[in-house]
Amino acid sequence: MEIGRYLTVLVLVLIHGAWAVKYLHRDFQVFVVQDGSPDKQFDVDVDGDEVFYMDFNLKKEVGRIPELQHLVMQGGEAGVSANIAILKQNLNVCKNQSKWSPDPKFAPQIAMYPEDPVEWGQSNTLICLADGFYPPRIIMKWKKNNEDLTDGVNITEYYSKLDYSYQRFTYLKFTPSPGDMYSCHVEHEGLEEPTTVFWEPEVPEEKSGHGTVICALGLTLGIISAVVGIILLIKERQRLQAQQHGI
Repeated sequence: MEIGRYLTVLVLVLIHGAWAVKYLHRDFQVFVVQDGSPDKQFDVDVDGDEVFYMDFNLKKEVGRIPELQHLVMQGGEAGVSANIAILKQNLNVCKNQSKWSPDPKFAPQIAMYPEDPVEWGQSNTLICLADGFYPPRIIMKWKKNNEDLTDGVNITEYYSKLDYSYQRFTYLKFTPSPGDMYSCHVEHEGLEEPTTVFWEPEVPEEKSGHGTVICALGLTLGIISAVVGIILLIKERQRLQAQQHGI
């Protein structure tokens, strides 16, 4: 993506690397400002994983990893917002001084899958991923049996990738039951029309419960009975043949 030609979204990445003889870790402070909603975002990534992001409504850092909930930014939300205000000014200056080009639109690739192997009646998490899209504006909604879901739903910030495209995850806590149908509805300006991906829980036969065990046991008993019947039939025929020969 030739991001340098397009100025609707301005991304500032500050890299703090720990380099010695070999690569150790690399962390990023990612500032994103753009026209439209959301108009700003800030997060810290370490080795490609988001550690925490700034919730501008709560005015505080929110950790993605429980063990790192204590981490904070120097200057806090006020400092991050001040930097974002400067970036917005820079974005407007660039737009006014450059030859304006239409914003590129790259449609997301969508995938849906469970976090753990599916077992009937066992709590699980369904994951919907939108990957490789641009600009970072997208709507992702959950449905169960064609009815909207809001309970048990969580959605991440926009994760920036090395090619300046984005990915976003949304999670649904659910308990699988036979016959249920789940779907992830995605809207993005790179798509010709909204896309819906469907998923229906399936449980392997070996995990389907007592029915499989009973069926296997019945089949085994049937085979044993047939073998015993054949042995008795052979012995009875041998006895009759012996009587006919006067033995």
